[in-house]
Amino acid sequence: MYLDRVKKQLIELKLVKPDELAGCTCDEVIAIEQQLGISLPRCYQEFLLSMGSSAGKFLRGSDCFFNNLPQLQEWAVELLQENNFAESLPEDAFIFLMHQGYQFSFFRVSEGADPPTYSYCEGTNQTSFIKSHESFSEFLATEVEIHAKYLMALAGK
Repeated sequence: MYLDRVKKQLIELKLVKPDELAGCTCDEVIAIEQQLGISLPRCYQEFLLSMGSSAGKFLRGSDCFFNNLPQLQEWAVELLQENNFAESLPEDAFIFLMHQGYQFSFFRVSEGADPPTYSYCEGTNQTSFIKSHESFSEFLATEVEIHAKYLMALAGK
């Protein structure tokens, strides 16, 4: 529903083969919600169920899949502390992606079924979190576009 366009683009652009999209089980989604004591937004649940375990080369190099989710919050807090970042994560922040230990993205679970995303990146002199996308589904669509452009550049097109 929320991610139909993203999944279609991933396959049409040959960024993943259909069999490379591996989702989590419903039980795994429920378990992570119970472990963290939150209810995840519908769009993010859809992400987990359709590609939460693996998405081929898409998002490779980023910690965003099910097996890393329990640690992401801790890693983000450590990064903020290491950089003496003045702002604390909102209480309802859910870190859904960390890229190579120097940047992370999150949404607030209180901001709807397809919430806006926010980011922090080490070394940018930012003094507050940046609203990076209007929705989680937009975040994923943008990542698909970036990945496609990168692969086309590598192929010399």
